[in-house]
This record gives sequence, structure tokens and C-alpha cells, in this order.
Amino acid sequence: MLKSFYRFIYRHVDSHSPVHNAARKIIFAAMNFKYRALKLHVNNSCNLKCKTCYCHFEGKGNILTREEIFRLIDQLKIFGHNLDLHILGGEPLLREDIFEIIDYAGRKLKKILLFTNAMLINRETAIKIKNSRIAAVIATLHSYDGHIHDSITRESFSWDRAIAGMQNLIEAGVPTYSFTVLLPHNAGHLAGIERFVKGMGAKTMYFPYIKQCPQDSLCMVNKKEFQEAISWAFHKSREYQNKLLSILNKRPKACSAFVSTISIKSDGNVTPCPFLDLSLGNIKNEKFYSILNRASRNKDLLGFLSVPAECGKCSLVEMCGGGCKAFRYNHYRDFVSRDENCSGPFEEKIPLERIGDFLPYVF
Repeated sequence: MLKSFYRFIYRHVDSHSPVHNAARKIIFAAMNFKYRALKLHVNNSCNLKCKTCYCHFEGKGNILTREEIFRLIDQLKIFGHNLDLHILGGEPLLREDIFEIIDYAGRKLKKILLFTNAMLINRETAIKIKNSRIAAVIATLHSYDGHIHDSITRESFSWDRAIAGMQNLIEAGVPTYSFTVLLPHNAGHLAGIERFVKGMGAKTMYFPYIKQCPQDSLCMVNKKEFQEAISWAFHKSREYQNKLLSILNKRPKACSAFVSTISIKSDGNVTPCPFLDLSLGNIKNEKFYSILNRASRNKDLLGFLSVPAECGKCSLVEMCGGGCKAFRYNHYRDFVSRDENCSGPFEEKIPLERIGDFLPYVF
């Protein structure tokens, strides 16, 4: 029932009628009580220069202090049972007080995930992670081929160090996942990545690359190639597919931006997702939930969440809502265009079990 209300709001999110304004305010406030993943970027520095990285490595001195992060965590504990904390960077393990932050968050929140390139994880660090309150570690892995991985990270032997770090985690008993961004470099051997990672004793995660500039050479050559990679990841196992379908059945849109994901940049800016340069406010100046509760009046956010007119008659519009529009917003402030990887609109009714063959964004 609640999902139906959410979907109604997204179809009318840019409406200015008093009824829709009032309903939107209530719904946006209610979203604070449902599951969300908070992606907290604890620093703005890294030991790699990955071609895929969405972080901009300037203003390193303006990162959130430990005390500011602790204050944020104190605010989050109110809804801690509905919230997963994802710790990211840059490379979060470069931060000297990272385990103090993890320990403090673990006493207040239910689940903490650590995203890392794994290069700094020796046996001692792996044991430290095992003894911390981290539920799982997500390690970047661009390929099972070291040359491909290193070409994307722009650092020689980064693959060797990442694999060594993942092995240290696995040996320490830490639940470990590889994180692979779908690119032309690896789209043809995803099955090989799957076999390699499972052979190590870890699990896999896949994510579509989000275009970052108009002439982005990391994008798939064509929509068919892109959709085939999405389809493979979606269908790779019945367990994986069932998990994705369960998630999609619970949230009103395939794209999680603001719906079930909130990002806090290293400088304190709150955005709907890590890939989107749309600031809702800054936790250095305002309480986190105050920022979210007034988001119902943010015209840019409402435009971003709105359904593009050309998607209106698509059979997947209720699930898709226009797909990922982060690139178009970041570069053109364009709210009205659909996901450019989409091959729709589609007329036929498509069963949930096949949406990986049609939706350009289902993760």
C-alpha cells in the first residue's frame, strides 16, 4: 500500500497543487522511517586514480572531522534499525581515525559496510576489521585479469595488492564481496569474474557505469552491449535474481536515488546519490533529518525525481520512473529526459523475472 502512495507521488512529484504538496511532504517525512542506505564518504583522498571514480579530489582539507561524523551518527541512531551505513572515500582506510569512526557507528547502528580498494588490507588490518562491527567489506575488482584492472586504476600491481587484501579478509573470516563496475573492458568476461571470485571464497556485486562526461570513453559502445551486461548480471543466479526482485518489490523505483539511498560527501554535502551533484544541504550547518524533511520543497530534487513525459506510456514506467538521470542533471541540468541507455518505451507487459533484459538500471 505504501509503495503505491510513493509511486503516485513520483508520477505527480512536480505538481504544485496544494493536495500534492501536502501529500509529498508527508511521504518524504515517512521515508525516514523506512529502509535506507546512507553512503558516508569519510575522506577525499585515495591511493589510486581510477578512470571510473566519481570523486573529485580537491578540497581535501574540508573533509568532515571526527566530531562532525560522531554528531551525524548520534542523529542517525533514532532510525538506526532502518538504516545501513556504507563507509566510502576516496579510500576510507587512508583515514587515521577510521576504526574509531567504525567503532562509534557500530554502537549506534545496526549494519555497517566498508567500501575499499583492498590494497591496504594486510593480515593485521583484516583481523582488526573482523573484530570491528563491520558486517561486510566491498572490494573494487575491475577484472580477473590484472592488466585490465591496473589499466583502469592507473596503478601497476594494484590488482595483486587488491587480491592479496581480499584473501586476507577471507582468511580472517570477514564476509567479502567484489565490486565490479560494468565497462567495455570487462563486459565480455563477467562469467570469468564470477568464477574467479567464487573460487577465492568471496561473493560478487555488479553495478552499471554512470556516464560522467559527454565524450566518456568508458561507456558501452551501444545500448545492446550495455543491456546484455545488465541482463547477464541480473540472471547470473536464481539467488541473486530473487534478492534483486525482493528489493525492487519493496521500493517504488528501480533507481535508488533519494528513495532508498542518501549520500553524504566528504565535505558534508547531502545528495540523493553519490553520482549526483545536487546538494540538499550540509550537515556542518544543519541536522541531517532537517535537510531531508525540507527536501519536499527542493525544485531541483523534484525535477530529478519526476517521470519524463516520453516514459509516460511505457509498461515499465511504474518500476523505472525514467531510470538514472544523474549524468544529464550534472552536465545539462536536464530533468525531463529519460535514461539514455534505455531502449524503450515498451508497450508489452514485461514480467518481473525479465526486467533485466529491458531496464538499464536494476541494481
